[in-house]
Amino acid sequence: MLIGELSTRTGASVRMLRYYEEQGLLVPRRTGSGYRVYAESDVDRVARIRCMLSAALPSGVVGQALRFLLDGRAAIPDEPADRARLAETLQGELDLLAEKIASLEHSRDLLATIVADVRADVVGPGRPGDPGCEVVRRSVRKAGPAVGHTHATR
Repeated sequence: MLIGELSTRTGASVRMLRYYEEQGLLVPRRTGSGYRVYAESDVDRVARIRCMLSAALPSGVVGQALRFLLDGRAAIPDEPADRARLAETLQGELDLLAEKIASLEHSRDLLATIVADVRADVVGPGRPGDPGCEVVRRSVRKAGPAVGHTHATR
């Protein structure tokens, strides 16, 4: 099949399919006139590539995983050292993803506080007895005339 058909069947844009090729994740055959020709198995390969990339795996790690999962027989590596390397690489990516999730959850909580402050028209520090008092709360101050500022004229 040609690139347009693969795009239609997988939902990946033609541009993304070309990117996968640039990254060495997808290797189409070429016709004499330079057209890319894909195998039926590339439909599944693209689905796996998209899944792994959407899980925030870098393309190098995706390529490494594809070698073991799709290239040749679909299996984890037979050699313990190869299995350990792949598992270590994937675990590292999983750890990084967990850190990103924790950071995003923290950002979400801060933004939720800001939204709540804006909606409640809260001014100043957190309320006494607020369970989150140790954490800086009340991130939004009411707008109004500047207090203590005078404009000198000459």
